[in-house]
Parts: sequence; structure tokens; C-alpha cells
Amino acid sequence: MNIEDLGETQMTCEMCESQAIRFVHYMENDRYNGPLACGAVCAGHMESDLARAEARDKKMRSSSSRRRRFPNRAGWKINAKGNHVLRANGYRITVFRKRIFWGAVVSRPPVDTPYFTREKFSTVEAAKMAAFDTMSFMEEHVPKLNPFRSLIQPF
Repeated sequence: MNIEDLGETQMTCEMCESQAIRFVHYMENDRYNGPLACGAVCAGHMESDLARAEARDKKMRSSSSRRRRFPNRAGWKINAKGNHVLRANGYRITVFRKRIFWGAVVSRPPVDTPYFTREKFSTVEAAKMAAFDTMSFMEEHVPKLNPFRSLIQPF
């Protein structure tokens, strides 16, 4: 479903319940109610494609320096509602406050499906990093619309 960099090893894989993980692969399985937060190896076993899960993990590791700089990059604005908003690489990223926590939503206009971060964050910087992870996931998994293709299909 998604992959997230926690910034440091701070949780245990929910599948094997033994491996400490930093890069969390959120997986769905018919045998479990709700998503499971897994490490790369368990995610690979769940999807029967260990190489694919390890490739996702490797890509996340290689983008960690870009991710670390993302909360402070140029272009962040604060809108009238107090949300932090950024338009970058064809994406619209909104980081919002919900009570005492922060969350984020990433969309790619004109695609109407927004992707929300799954967790609640105590700081705006942590929510921005999770938004970066969600944007990275979308780049790999959500097909882009061809702006030159008509939305009306021929007969």
C-alpha cells in the first residue's frame, strides 16, 4: 500500500514480530484485518516477490538525503487555513494540523485520488517527511494521465 522511512529504527515488524525496522512497508492481506507494517523481507514474502520489496527498500534508502531536506525546501507556503502547502514535480502536498497532531495529503492534479499519510505526527517536519514518502510511492505506483490524450474515449 505504501512505504515510509521512520528516520531511525524505531518499530518492530508486525509480520514476524522480531525484526527492528526503519523502512516500513504497509501491506494488506486477506488473512489480516487492516494494514500490516512490515520490513522488506516480510513484505517480500507477503507479495511473493522478495526482489521487488528489496528494490522498494533500496530506493527508499537512496532517497533518504532528499527526504531529509524536503521539510525545509523552497516553495512551502502557508495557506489561509494555516496548512503548509507545496506544489512540486506535478504534486500538490498539504500538511495539516488535526487537534494536537499533524497529517498530510498528496495529490497529483488532475487525478482526484488523494493519498493521506497513515500515521499521526507530533511535528510538522515529520508530517512533511511522510508526505515525501507518499509522493515517492505515488511516483512509482500511480499511473500518470497523458495530458494530450482525450478523456473521451472513441467508439
